[in-house]
Amino acid sequence: MIRILLRCILAAWLLLFVSATESGAAVSNDSYMGLTGEELWSNNCLRCHNIRPPTMYTNAQWDVIVHHMRLRANITGQEQRLIVEFLKSAK
Repeated sequence: MIRILLRCILAAWLLLFVSATESGAAVSNDSYMGLTGEELWSNNCLRCHNIRPPTMYTNAQWDVIVHHMRLRANITGQEQRLIVEFLKSAK
């Protein structure tokens, strides 16, 4: 009896874990939506910050700044990479 209960609990936990993982992946892909780094920078960074010229910081500084803001602005890793690529290429 206990063995059956434990199997049911384990099965339910696995289903929850799998569905949470799949929905998280869907959110990441949907939030990117094929936008360019410039569009992501405009949509995310310029909402709260005054425009900063890409030459204001070094490439290494932009890496740190955008990584920090990834956590605060809740952007994906792909979005972070595209924004940093845009800032570095716009110099």
